Amino acid sequence: MPSLGVLEGDILRLLWDAGEPQSSVQVYEAMHFSRRAEKREMQSPSTIAVTLSRMVEKGLLTVERRPRGGKGYYGPTKTRAQVIAQVMDDVSRRLSGQPLGYLLTRLAEANPKKPEKGAVSPEDGAYAELVTTLKKMQSSDNKPVPYNPEKY
Repeated sequence: MPSLGVLEGDILRLLWDAGEPQSSVQVYEAMHFSRRAEKREMQSPSTIAVTLSRMVEKGLLTVERRPRGGKGYYGPTKTRAQVIAQVMDDVSRRLSGQPLGYLLTRLAEANPKKPEKGAVSPEDGAYAELVTTLKKMQSSDNKPVPYNPEKY
């Protein structure tokens, strides 16, 4: 999975929510209204167009040319779930050295192992702390952000 920037993430979310390929103009307009409502900095149309092209090069988007007008219509190559899982796994591997599946397995355990005296295995020490922190997040921050179709 190639790295994913903030603007790229916003574009993917917009395209997934749209449910069908969008032109660069449609992407720009949706981003403009969304960012204006959130009082966020807006990107120029050329920045959006360049970002869409780079996302095609990275394999994150496909582009199809339609007969009338010849505009390119961009659509994601992967589902939202696939990208989220790959990004989370990438972050897990880079920051903990472990695949996300391992951390999720530890999180699913009712009581993570307590570090034993003289323990040298990282899963008995640092990962137990990580799992405890993740469990706290799971219990305190487990409400989804309400979907707002007006956002895009």
